[in-house]
Amino acid sequence: MANLTSDQAKQLSDNFYYLGMAIGDFRYENWERLSLDENKELSETQNMLLQTGEDILAFSTTLIMDEVTESLQKINSISADIQGTIKTLRNIQKGLNIAAALLILGVAITNRDTKGIGDSIKNVYETWSSPQL
Repeated sequence: MANLTSDQAKQLSDNFYYLGMAIGDFRYENWERLSLDENKELSETQNMLLQTGEDILAFSTTLIMDEVTESLQKINSISADIQGTIKTLRNIQKGLNIAAALLILGVAITNRDTKGIGDSIKNVYETWSSPQL
């Protein structure tokens, strides 16, 4: 396990900021298709993702991850894919599921749960890669 460098923490924080914004874009694009509860859930998740990004910066000197480079590469890759395409996602449930999976990843990171980080990265990837229902 290794501590994140300040550059790695900023990169990770930026990912959560942009993922939060992508969730907001998804919410906006599907506004009329979302129920009130779904809209509220996405709004709260977006805010928590943005806060997670800020928390990562605040805790940057104490955050530890197994295989930092590999984990960050996986997070960067899936983040770029999600940011680039979630706005056009037509499956509301998949949007809700990916938002929840991203939040769980953020919690694992800020809680310094090294096993949880790896499991959460895998869960985000599987959730995003699963075929639309």
